[in-house]
Formats: sequence, structure tokens, C-alpha cells
Amino acid sequence: MKRNIGLAALIAVLATAVMVPLASAQCVSGTGTNILLKWDANGFSYEGPNAYTNYISPAGNVLTNVAAVSLFCSPLNALDPNNPALEYTMVWNGLVSSGTTTSPFGSSGTRYTTVYTGGSFTLYEGPVNARPYTNATIPLPAIAYPQYAEGTVILSGPIDSLVTVITKSSTGSVNGSFRGKYSITGGTHQNLFCGGGGITALMDGLWYPVAPPTGYTGHSNGKFDSADCTTPTGNSSWGRIKTLYR
Repeated sequence: MKRNIGLAALIAVLATAVMVPLASAQCVSGTGTNILLKWDANGFSYEGPNAYTNYISPAGNVLTNVAAVSLFCSPLNALDPNNPALEYTMVWNGLVSSGTTTSPFGSSGTRYTTVYTGGSFTLYEGPVNARPYTNATIPLPAIAYPQYAEGTVILSGPIDSLVTVITKSSTGSVNGSFRGKYSITGGTHQNLFCGGGGITALMDGLWYPVAPPTGYTGHSNGKFDSADCTTPTGNSSWGRIKTLYR
């Protein structure tokens, strides 16, 4: 009996030892950057008031993005995105389009670049409503948005910039990506990040505009990188240092 208990305990320890490195590996990007959070298939965008057609965003349109978080990393790794009683959702609001510009891509393809400015993000902890949504099941934005924007605000802050790039090749193949910067300036967990100092960090991922759900213009998955809280070094002199102690 004791031998069986000991074997079971050993298996549990080994399983934990395997799972921890796997989780840690997911929290570091291919370039070695520490990741804060990720979302996978559950990310959807829409914009208006003017129609977004053929990958062209009219200047002045306002973009909204909703997503359900699928992974948390330090210092949010105590939060479980698969908690059966809670979900963690994020919304981006108020991103104003500067209008889409086009440029050649490859031999005869097209690149569509859109810059959005002036937005913000909010990360919520709330009841499970939006996490199960897929490309096939998400309802229209007016119904879905309140389900993503529900609960306690964990983090919030401005999105300093967002750039989406969509490429259509000469063969008709379409791909897309996004890249931007965000800062944390609010929420119950704000003080976990650089003492609440609002350090800017990177956000990026995939931005797929082909056959989105009805009412939406794109389907995203991506990540927020962790803010770098290290204090930059600077040049000084012995004379300047001595003045600090007079």
C-alpha cells in the first residue's frame, strides 16, 4: 500500500515538473521577449460607421476589438483563463482609422496598411459568457460586446498606436498582422507593473480579414508583451555624483 502511495506521489511530482516548463515556454516569444497574455481564436474586430470593404478602412472609422484571454504569464500567472467560474476578456475601444494606404506586394499583389490612433484597452474578470464563442457562434457586435465588457477591471490603459497590415498576393492568398503599443494606467492589478508607472510595451499578432463572422471585419489572435521595468542607465561624472551628497 505504501509503495502504491509513493508511486502515485512520484507520478504527480513528475507531471508537475513537466507542466511547469511547458507553461514557462509559452510565456517567452521566439525572440526571447517575456509575454504578459495571449488570446487565440477568440478575437474579433469591427469598425464603423462607414463600410469596411476590400480591406479598405475609411478615414475616421472607429475600430473595436473583443477577445477572450487564453494564457496569462508573470505577474498575472495566478489568474486561470480556464477557470470554470470566471473568464478573462478584453476590449479595445476608440481606435480611429487614419485611412488605408496601398502599396505593391510581390509581383502583382497589394499591401493594405491602416494606422489607428487614440484608443484604449480594458481587461475584465467576469462571469463566463464570451469565452466559448467561435467564428461560427459569436453573435452580432451589439449582443457580444456587453458580454466581453463585463466584470471587474483588472487592467486598463491607452493604446498608443495600432497598425494592421494585410497582404494579398498575385495568386489571391491573403494574410494579415497587427502591431501596436499599449500602457497600463489602471485596474486592480496595475501596481504589479513597474509600480503602476505606465510603461509602454508591445502588442502584436495575426489579423485575418477573410470571411469574418457577420457584423465583423476581422479575426485576430495575438499577445501583449510584458513591460520592461528596468531603469535605463545614463552617463554621469564624478563631479555630478559628488553633488548628490552635498
